[in-house]
Amino acid sequence: MTFQRVMLMATLLTPVLGGCAANLDLGMLYAAPGKYDYLRCEDLPTRLAASIAREKQLNELIRRANQEAGGQVVSAVSYSADLAQVRADQKVLRQAAIDKKCGSIEPPEPKAAR
Repeated sequence: MTFQRVMLMATLLTPVLGGCAANLDLGMLYAAPGKYDYLRCEDLPTRLAASIAREKQLNELIRRANQEAGGQVVSAVSYSADLAQVRADQKVLRQAAIDKKCGSIEPPEPKAAR
């Protein structure tokens, strides 16, 4: 099979397989239960805000990569594991806040520009 044919198949199958993988919470494989248990309630919002910012950054990188030919393959290989890790961290952070009875740790919504 030629390289071009392999790349074409990978490009065509990535969205199909990606849709299946989106339903699986594979990112939780990266999450360590209790990872944030040592933090105080005051520290959790800062960690969550940083994780949300990283998720936005990765989504932007994926969006830009997908604009190029073969970009879906590149973004899947390069960024999918990082994105899964970030999302798993957010879940663990939110669960730590619930377990510690911290209340909401969600960052405030950015104010709309006038």
